[in-house]
Amino acid sequence: MGSHVATVWLWFCLALTTTSVSHSGYHFPLLPSPEAHDFHHAKFNQCYGVMGVLDRLHGTDEQFRGNKAYERHIMLLGLTPLSWSVPDKPKVGKEALSCRKTSCHESSCHQTSCHGPRVSSCVLTQDKNQDKTK
Repeated sequence: MGSHVATVWLWFCLALTTTSVSHSGYHFPLLPSPEAHDFHHAKFNQCYGVMGVLDRLHGTDEQFRGNKAYERHIMLLGLTPLSWSVPDKPKVGKEALSCRKTSCHESSCHQTSCHGPRVSSCVLTQDKNQDKTK
């Protein structure tokens, strides 16, 4: 190739460091952000490029730019994690999902608050009623 050995070794070291940081899942201070690469692994049709220039040109980073991860896609200069500085939306827990309002065919089986046994009896009553009509 005609390149000097020191140039080849420098490029090789930088390429390995960048690859290691991108695949580590950690956002290290003073190193490039792995957020775009993490998003690429989550959505395989987004964030193909290394620096993001071609992604911007071809529009393959539109979902990434609309995501919370884009706000964290900066070089970390302090020791405070960016997940603390720019937190994700809180996730809905299983308790909140099971406490949603459900209703059955019977008027006595309306649930407006979180009562676990009523949900299961509600579903069982509904299933029994459907079996009797068949």
